[in-house]
Formats: sequence, structure tokens, C-alpha cells
Amino acid sequence: MLLEICANSFQSAKNAQEAGAHRIELCSELSVGGITPSYGLLKKVVETLSIEAFVLIRPRSGNFVYSTAEFEVMKRDIEVAKQAGCHGIVSG
Repeated sequence: MLLEICANSFQSAKNAQEAGAHRIELCSELSVGGITPSYGLLKKVVETLSIEAFVLIRPRSGNFVYSTAEFEVMKRDIEVAKQAGCHGIVSG
């Protein structure tokens, strides 16, 4: 069984790794259901930890109906995640 933990900070990602999780879903603002984390957090996790990091691609809280402009931002966020060394993305 694969164990994935939602992490919204470097410390929570580190805790997940130390607890034996197989991978993390990295996000920010869990109180609103999660949004895309900062580039700085993403890079620190990928460069420092060995756990697989999947990044949440969600530009804002609220519903999941996105405008064309928001969708373009999401596509750029996916490219940034790929360049940063993420193992995958999460949406929805």
C-alpha cells in the first residue's frame, strides 16, 4: 500500500519522510482546501528531502471552474514544478 501525506510546510514534509510515507502532496493553505505552494517551498523540499513530491496545482480556493487566464497560470505552474524536479502533480 502506498502512503501519501499532505504537507503544507517544509517541516510537515520532513515529518512525513521521517514517518515512512512514500510520497507527499505538497500544497499551501490547507484551511481553504489547498493551493499551489510557493516555488521556494517546492525547491527546498525537492533539493533537501528524498521523499517523492507531488505538487498541488490549484491557483486559488473556491470552486474548480477556472477561467482561461487561470488555466494558463496552472500550465505554467506545472512547467515550474517539472523544472524544479517534482515527481508529479495533483489537481482537483
